[in-house]
Amino acid sequence: MSDPRSSTPETNFRRGIRYAGGLVAIGGIYFALAKGGLALASIHPSATPIWPPTGVALAAVLLWGYRTWPAIFAAAVIANATTAGSVTTAIAIATGNSLEAVIGAYLINRWSSGCSTFSRPDSVAKFALICVVIATPISATIGLTSLATAGYIERTNFANAWVTWWLGDVTGALVIAPVIVLWASSHYPAFNRNEFLETVGVLAAAAAVGLIAFSPLIEQTPGRDPLGFLAILPMLWAALRRGPRDTATVALVLAGITIWGTLTGGGPFATTDLNVSFLLVLMFLISITVPSLLLSADVEVRKKGEENLRRAQIELERKVAERTHELELANAAKSRFFAMASHDLRQPLHALGLFVAQLRTPLKSGERTKTIERVDAARKEMNEMFNSLLDISRLDAGILTPTFTEFPIARLLQKIENTFDQATREKGLRLRVRQSDAWVRSDAMLLERILLNLVSNAVRYTLRGGIIVGCRRRGEMLRIEVRDSGPGIPEDQKQNIFSGFFQLPAPEPDRYGSLGLGLAIVDKLRLLLNHEIDLASTVGRGSRFAILVPVADEGVTSTEPVDSPAAFAVEGKVILVIADAPIVLEGTSGLLGKWGYSVLTAGSDEVALTRLAERQQCPDLIISDYHLANGKTGSQAIEQVNAVFGSSIPAILISGDTAPEPLRDAKDRGYILLHKPVEPMRLRAVIHELFRDHGDRRDTGGPL
Repeated sequence: MSDPRSSTPETNFRRGIRYAGGLVAIGGIYFALAKGGLALASIHPSATPIWPPTGVALAAVLLWGYRTWPAIFAAAVIANATTAGSVTTAIAIATGNSLEAVIGAYLINRWSSGCSTFSRPDSVAKFALICVVIATPISATIGLTSLATAGYIERTNFANAWVTWWLGDVTGALVIAPVIVLWASSHYPAFNRNEFLETVGVLAAAAAVGLIAFSPLIEQTPGRDPLGFLAILPMLWAALRRGPRDTATVALVLAGITIWGTLTGGGPFATTDLNVSFLLVLMFLISITVPSLLLSADVEVRKKGEENLRRAQIELERKVAERTHELELANAAKSRFFAMASHDLRQPLHALGLFVAQLRTPLKSGERTKTIERVDAARKEMNEMFNSLLDISRLDAGILTPTFTEFPIARLLQKIENTFDQATREKGLRLRVRQSDAWVRSDAMLLERILLNLVSNAVRYTLRGGIIVGCRRRGEMLRIEVRDSGPGIPEDQKQNIFSGFFQLPAPEPDRYGSLGLGLAIVDKLRLLLNHEIDLASTVGRGSRFAILVPVADEGVTSTEPVDSPAAFAVEGKVILVIADAPIVLEGTSGLLGKWGYSVLTAGSDEVALTRLAERQQCPDLIISDYHLANGKTGSQAIEQVNAVFGSSIPAILISGDTAPEPLRDAKDRGYILLHKPVEPMRLRAVIHELFRDHGDRRDTGGPL
């Protein structure tokens, strides 16, 4: 392989050759057209009404940049020096020609979208304005001033020569430059036979109209003069159907035939004065070219708008179809969920009914105790299902905020072992939890929930063998793995298992309830904690889930004593309970009374205010159902009580609604929200925590 540095001179040389070749080509074309145009001069050898080089020069600078000016300058010097005047005047004229192209291109690039100037009506208008008012007067003024100064033109003829020179340059810019720019910068799509035939047709029509109206082959009579207006027909056809490129091409075809016919004495513009005839031709060409380019640009904009609208409609239809498919999948998932939930929630309910029926019959003390334990186990199973729904609701509501701390992973591993030891024994499985002395940085409660769900999922699907929970150090990360010897997960289902309400078919019925939310919760929690999860599974050989947690420096474990709810003094504390279900009021007030609290119950906020007025006492705590009668909420009832007493009373909301709205409402108002079914000890702990945080705030004889 050659050294890249050795190819640089060769590359530069090739670029130089291409640049020089381009300049020669541009200069040659410019010189040929210049000599042809000057051959038609009649009012002065250097002032010709036909000057296509202006269009070539302007297009060259627009397309290939300002570095093309040397070719324009050199060709203009040679063409004018070999026609009339002196070398000095030729240099002056060439300077005007070069400045005309460079300044015109600069202004078009800056104000009129450069080579895309013919794509919009406003940019076409700017292009025409720049060419007519700014660029072309430069060449006419500099050129004729130099000739007049050197004595090569009479002052009396200066104005006519200037107008001729200027109009010749204007026509060259407006007729020649668009054709070159549009053809050079056009993108060529795949061949379309119909479009090709239409382009050929419009060009043929332009040629036919030109021959009929301007050709010297047909005798010129007064009745033939109006036929020149037929030129607008192919121009309109091209503008409305074929776009700016074909419109400019049609204008060039008509210009060529018109100039040829006028030069040979044919057409409506032929007069005894050739210069006047050509000036009429120029005005005619300008008058049909600029409006047609404006019209074609407007049509092109409309076509692009319609095409964009069609594409947007197609894209919208595609997105609607995708969304519809997603909704169908979601509905199917919900249908699966309701089917599974109906089965899984009915199982413990069915068991509860059977156990309650047993308790109503005479039982021995041991049998009664065992039945009560089974009732509690069924209740816990239902509570676990509802907790899964609650976790998903909190995550979807976005109100769960992780609290990152450093803690020893051994604490969680020990809890995993204690939680699942009995369950694995009952299924005949081996549970091995390998301890680790590593410390990690995460949210301890949320990471615990992830591990509990992973191990619970492994216990559910593993029929024989065992489950291993362990840790591996990987640089700055701790890899916590849960391995099982279950049936494994098919490759095409590895992504689906993290979706909500999705369950793989269990290998055989088991008594552990599930709604298919465990791994969905794991996925949402690990995203919340920014922890990576890895899955490896082989059908028939088991699965391995791994969660990567940042390692932390070893710290000091807190040993601060925790107050026991049972040890908290409750004497004299008044709790207001609001619920519209009598059975809930009875159960809650009975439990709170057993704990030593003074309980005041009410079925609505109005009843609560009435009973508080009767007792003339502000409650120390309010416990309210979230949904009350008449569409009211517990939050509203609590706010009314607070408004009456002019204070902020600690409050607990209890709801069976797992939707995000109650969660957000409770968080915004600063209340604690517990979801049914509420563990009695959980309720007692929350009450104790509220009283501890707020202190003894009893008020007697509060205002009513």
